[in-house]
Amino acid sequence: MSDGARQAKAGGRSRAADARPATDRRQTPQPHPQERMLELQRTAGNAAVSRALEPPGDPTVPDTSAENEKRPATGILRLKGGIAAVVDDGAPEKSVDDSEESPAPGIVEKNGGPKAPPVAPPKAPVKAKKAGVASFVVKWSKNAKASPTNPNLRLDYTAKFKKDADHDPALAEFRQSVMTKFEVTAGPNKGLKGDTSPMHDDHYSRADDIAGNAITSVNFQSNDNPGFKAGTITKDDVLDYSFTAEDTIIDTSLKGAVIARRGPHTGTIKGKGARSYGGVPKTLS
Repeated sequence: MSDGARQAKAGGRSRAADARPATDRRQTPQPHPQERMLELQRTAGNAAVSRALEPPGDPTVPDTSAENEKRPATGILRLKGGIAAVVDDGAPEKSVDDSEESPAPGIVEKNGGPKAPPVAPPKAPVKAKKAGVASFVVKWSKNAKASPTNPNLRLDYTAKFKKDADHDPALAEFRQSVMTKFEVTAGPNKGLKGDTSPMHDDHYSRADDIAGNAITSVNFQSNDNPGFKAGTITKDDVLDYSFTAEDTIIDTSLKGAVIARRGPHTGTIKGKGARSYGGVPKTLS
């Protein structure tokens, strides 16, 4: 090969080498996205510190307030497609069922869960009721069925109880205390006598209501027929008989305290045949 040909060939290789693409050359390494994020965060933080240290109204510092108003809030970084960007997420203020409450950006002190129910005011205590008597009447009389062989007295009781915000008729009860003394001084049954003193409970209550009024009713009605059973006394027996009764209304909520009292009162039956009736008629109210 001639010298000219060899030079031409060598020159061709040199030019081909010079024409190699730039991609074959070693490139300068690019920073990792996280490094770019940190760099941007440092830059943003330094800028924020510089602005905080600037004295207000310094004429040597350019006024960038208009520019800052357009700039997103700093302090919150988010990756978008591998590139860090400063965005304004809005620091939460409340976070209870779609709202957040925070004293500073990024800090939530209450988050999620049902809201605490309002504290109900304490209930007023239920007012204690008591028994009350609107009226209470005891009538004494000679029994309409009395006869020479069946001498008897008659007592009729009627009461009306209070029912309102302070009174409950169910707390009112009826009681009767009695005693009987008698003697046949002459006649076929001479020497027959009896004495039930002292005063004792006669076992009356509102269960003896003859009108069927319930304990919750404001009304009460009953009666008593003290005396002798038919056939015990003859028309010729000389009788000395007395019956004493005290009638009361008590309050069961106050341990049986008496709230109304009628009596004691005494009725008498004396003699033989038609006999005389004493202490009647009499109305106690």
